[in-house]
Amino acid sequence: MKRERIALRRRWWVVAACLLVALVGVSGYNATVDQKYLASVELFLRAPDVKTSASAYQGDLFSRQRVLTYAKMFQSDDLAQRVIDRLQLSQTPQQLVSQVSASSVKDTVLMMISVADSSPERAMNIANAYGDVLASYVAKIEFVDNNPDFPPLVQVVTRANPASTVPAGLPLWQVGTLAALGALVVALALIHLLEQFDTRVRSRGAVQAIAGSPVVAEFARNKALARNADPDRVFDSDEGLRQAGLRLSVNVESALRGLADLSKPPVLAVVAPGRGDGASVVSRTLGRAFAERGRSVVELWVGPDGQEPTPRLAEVGSVAVMPVSPVALLTAESFDFRLDAAKDGADIVIGDCPAFSECVEAQVLIGAADAVVLVVAAGGTKRALTEIVAGTRLSGTPVLGVVVNFVRGSSTVDGRYL
Repeated sequence: MKRERIALRRRWWVVAACLLVALVGVSGYNATVDQKYLASVELFLRAPDVKTSASAYQGDLFSRQRVLTYAKMFQSDDLAQRVIDRLQLSQTPQQLVSQVSASSVKDTVLMMISVADSSPERAMNIANAYGDVLASYVAKIEFVDNNPDFPPLVQVVTRANPASTVPAGLPLWQVGTLAALGALVVALALIHLLEQFDTRVRSRGAVQAIAGSPVVAEFARNKALARNADPDRVFDSDEGLRQAGLRLSVNVESALRGLADLSKPPVLAVVAPGRGDGASVVSRTLGRAFAERGRSVVELWVGPDGQEPTPRLAEVGSVAVMPVSPVALLTAESFDFRLDAAKDGADIVIGDCPAFSECVEAQVLIGAADAVVLVVAAGGTKRALTEIVAGTRLSGTPVLGVVVNFVRGSSTVDGRYL
């Protein structure tokens, strides 16, 4: 159930959109539908005296069969015309017939006549008029209309009145409730389909399955970093980011010990599929964490010449920045010279790679490193993660693990991201 709740929280806009459509639909229905009122008359029917009836049971059965026959009479234009003449209505018989329905009460000789009209008073008058004219109409059909001694075949049991005239159809609140329930069902179906065909990384388990490497750290969404604040200042002021960086440094150091062929000092490349995935924040935070643990760190920063960032000093150890231009990076001799200079006196060299999908310099830096840390954004595409994993495998550089950035985590088993 946790996964379903997380999907609902992430896809809340689907629910909101479906409810909005339902609200618009109900409003349109309320504005356009003609309000109808229903008036009903209850009639008692008896069959004419039949001398061949052998018993009371046969007479009762005969009466019930007559009820079904009389119910069909309400589709008669002749009967409708009698009502029109009685009330002096401006409708045609066909129009009036469409407003009237008749039904028998089960296992009785009672009949219910219902009339729907936009005016409650007119609906009541028409229903009562049908009850009044039906007796003479049936007497004519049964050929007893000229016999004054014959009891009436139709008697009105309950006449329509203002209290019994009610709005026809569903009340607006029921229409709204049904529309809301329908909207929720449609929303849940859409969310299920979206989850089934989702192409984005939505859990720690999915990241590890695609990368074939463990998640070594998760960096939570940070409002200060979202405002393009300096990661060093945020590292000093935000304990959550500091702890995430320290945890990452411990995991990276532990993973580096497991590598057989490792240069001294080790060279670590930090790379992400796209520019907005936060690789630079992770690399700078990792450098600060190593420095706080007493390591001397050199960061290789790839960028145009003349744009060297200001060197940063940690409380313990140090972090130095060495800029490498794309031209120097692509020239083997020049890059080797800079890499050797970066290693001099350092405990670890961290390469802040440009976006893997945007330039070839990232692949060159990955190829020169001893190990790689991949950085992916929670909710990034599976395709981007698959491509960067394939690219690092081609370089032959081992992947220590994956850092998931911009995380809003959950307590599910597979670590679903919100």
